Amino acid sequence: MKRFWIINLILFQASWAAAAWYPQQAALIIASLLVVHFLCSPSPRFDSKILLLSLIGISADALLLFLGAFYSPMAFFPLWLLLLWFMFVISLNHCLHWLINQPIGLLACFGALGGTLSYWAGIQAGALQTHWPITWLIGSLMLTWSILLPLLIYGYRYLQMIFRDLSR
Repeated sequence: MKRFWIINLILFQASWAAAAWYPQQAALIIASLLVVHFLCSPSPRFDSKILLLSLIGISADALLLFLGAFYSPMAFFPLWLLLLWFMFVISLNHCLHWLINQPIGLLACFGALGGTLSYWAGIQAGALQTHWPITWLIGSLMLTWSILLPLLIYGYRYLQMIFRDLSR
């Protein structure tokens, strides 16, 4: 299963596409893709442990939702967004694992660009909406993700160290 990262990449992209283009059905689709992930994963135990990191992203999104940066017409915090965070976090152990040893500056830049573009594309697809001026929205997303991605990576490294030490 050395090439599982390809399967994870496909599952992650399919999850994002479901959230962006089929938000009404996205929770069921993403939940199903998570089940497929865990059935196929070479490291389901560690994948389940790093789900703790999703609380960081969910908290950041909850704050942005509360502040009105974006909103969902379906619910304050849609279930598909929570499940998408699960898929993103476990992807750090697979298709996004190349990020783990990158310097903080690169992580901040990648987060600011990648995270912002992902949310902007989701807004353009209609999964989320905003009333904020574009410059405020883009600026807040860039700031959030320039902090969020390094924080998630450092959290991943920490959990990896803890669970490695506990398994000895």
